[in-house]
Amino acid sequence: SVVINEVPNDHVIFRQGDVGDRFYIIVHGGVKIDNPTNTEQEAKGSSSDEGDGDDGQAAKESAGVEHILGSLGPGQYFGEMSLVNSDSQRTATITSTQKSILLSIDKDSFLTLFGCNSNIHVEFELRLLKHSATLKHILAHSLGVASFREFLEAEHAGENIDFWVAAKDFQSEREDNSGKRKEQAKHIFVTFCADYADRQVNLPHKMLADIDAKLHSDEGVTLDLFDAARQEIFRLLEKDKLGRYKKSQNFKSFSERLGIL
Repeated sequence: SVVINEVPNDHVIFRQGDVGDRFYIIVHGGVKIDNPTNTEQEAKGSSSDEGDGDDGQAAKESAGVEHILGSLGPGQYFGEMSLVNSDSQRTATITSTQKSILLSIDKDSFLTLFGCNSNIHVEFELRLLKHSATLKHILAHSLGVASFREFLEAEHAGENIDFWVAAKDFQSEREDNSGKRKEQAKHIFVTFCADYADRQVNLPHKMLADIDAKLHSDEGVTLDLFDAARQEIFRLLEKDKLGRYKKSQNFKSFSERLGIL
């Protein structure tokens, strides 16, 4: 089901440790994400063990101490783990920072509403993986491609992501026109693969020779013409560039745009 929730300021939407069964989209207002350093139960146990002395009093005062991880505003969302595992426990406490309107959605309703939007699915994976995200996850999101391209351009390696995108788009082409397909393939080859290419990518000579031979054969060009080359460029990017990208301001900005904390 889809439910509209109006909550007052300083209202706890859910607490760390609660079982999650819904996720939330902020329509108006905002929330803070808090990871309490001590639970009330821990403090209660400490107080019981230590009596009412100084240590017991300190334990009481430490209960519920806030450790603010960040804040979210309109258009952002939280509680997405419930879409992966409906029995998962909440990993943080979410509290409204002002009077807010939230849209809460269960897993079945989410799949019905957003099942065709690949970016939304990828965002959930990225938010769960955070810094452990692979290049595959990053490039599955349109903003990730743009962010990684900006990083590579600064490193004078932008031709690699542009070739990867062009080869991916070529492989996905569904128009049954062999003549047009061959012209598209030649354009990619001339732009990125030929010896005289302005934006030449670093590919093995044999791989380039095989592509060239297929382009000049009488047989029709197949959609998998650039697959091996695309995989090779991906492997090089993952090996040589991904680590530095994750330490860059580009990755930080990309993460912040998705509300990844």
